[in-house]
Amino acid sequence: MPANKRRWSFSRWERIWMAVGICLLIGFGAYVERRTALRRIPMTDLGVFAVASDAVWSGQNLYTVTDWRGWHYQYPPALAILFLPLSEPVPKGLPVLKPGELYTETNTPWGYELSGHPGYGHGSYYYGLHDQNWRFFWIVGAWFVLSVMFAFVSAHALACALEGSGLRSPPPEESTERWRWWKLRLLPLLVCVGSLGRDLSRGQVEVLMLFAMAIGIYLAANKRGFKAGLWLSFPATVKLIPPFLLIYPFWRRQWRLAAGVTAGLLFMLIILPGITLGSKRTIELYQAWVQVLVKPGLGHGTDTSRLHELTGMTSTDNQSLLAAIHNWRYYFLPRDQRPQEAAPWERRLVYLIGVAMLAGVGFVAGIRRQDSRRDFLIIAGLLIGLTLVICPVVHNFYHLLMLPLVAALLDQGLARGQASAMNWKLLLPVLFFMLADFLAVIPVIGPSLRDLGASLFSLIYLMWAGAMVLTKWKETHNQTAV
Repeated sequence: MPANKRRWSFSRWERIWMAVGICLLIGFGAYVERRTALRRIPMTDLGVFAVASDAVWSGQNLYTVTDWRGWHYQYPPALAILFLPLSEPVPKGLPVLKPGELYTETNTPWGYELSGHPGYGHGSYYYGLHDQNWRFFWIVGAWFVLSVMFAFVSAHALACALEGSGLRSPPPEESTERWRWWKLRLLPLLVCVGSLGRDLSRGQVEVLMLFAMAIGIYLAANKRGFKAGLWLSFPATVKLIPPFLLIYPFWRRQWRLAAGVTAGLLFMLIILPGITLGSKRTIELYQAWVQVLVKPGLGHGTDTSRLHELTGMTSTDNQSLLAAIHNWRYYFLPRDQRPQEAAPWERRLVYLIGVAMLAGVGFVAGIRRQDSRRDFLIIAGLLIGLTLVICPVVHNFYHLLMLPLVAALLDQGLARGQASAMNWKLLLPVLFFMLADFLAVIPVIGPSLRDLGASLFSLIYLMWAGAMVLTKWKETHNQTAV
């Protein structure tokens, strides 16, 4: 029976395992709520986006307001504008902390007025559910549900792009192909479980960026160039993390895809802010953004307001090549004694390596106008990975964006039928990436591994595997070209 006429149906065991998975996700969601909305000191980044959205719609400068932990919004205005349904004002009456003063249960967003309340006294980290945090409780829950949906749809869209199937196509009925259908959708998420879990628990937006990239890749693989370009442009307007991916349509001279990318960038970066905020305010916001973030991030300017929060080399668990070089240089110094600013020669070295890596990607990808479906995902993954190498600030959960390359390598390396053997030369880099991605978030050994650059090495190893596929693998069957 044709796939488009078959209905979605699952076996008894498939339904059981899906129920187990849903229960695990509900449990993890409860844990996220407990450590964020129900805690006196919310352990989440979601407040940054919620507070920035309230600021942008209430006429404030979203680059000067902070959430209840003193953190700033760091990105172009588009995401703050779109975050309106999940906006949250800063709780009123918060005390201003002195430099170096620690957060306690009496100076955090909710609970400071009830510090002597029975059950919520001194020593209790948890506040419970009250009027003050009721809205944020539902914001956290809504974003968690959306993020989980984004993750699974992303994996499904990438698998469909590799298979040449539609998003609504049901799984195959033949047992071997059905098992492979499940593996292509679940194994990539399992490989990235460390960064995915960190992204979900911190209320971050990489999973939203991944969703946009996955839908764009799926549409491009199905020759819907303009729509694909619109989706592919979106992540670059959120965090400016994967801009090298936008080189692809111009490099391959796919002009409909290029037109969609250009239109998406213009709409999200200029038209949307201009319409909602006005041209004058939009210009002022971009000027402030360049002053407080872009220039310091590139080693220029004098603004240090984000130094201890983001741009400093030892401020966060930075996994970029720049941070790795800096940490290796001062490895035997305690982290708090290392210089916060990277040396100019360190930045120049990163730029030089970036140019060399970009040339390498261009060499292995060639100058043809079309790519097979798998090659398209690999090239997209290499371009995303290149950005994560040379970007000055990269957190561990950014590696979730490598899902397209992981999916392509798994598709290439997994056995097809009983007569085929798995390609361990491709699967070993994937396993190493998974191990480093997971161990990097473990409290005891994670900081040491991050300091050594284990996550960076695993990323480069994964990119090497993708490059080897492009240069050495001989296709055994014809594939639809993108």
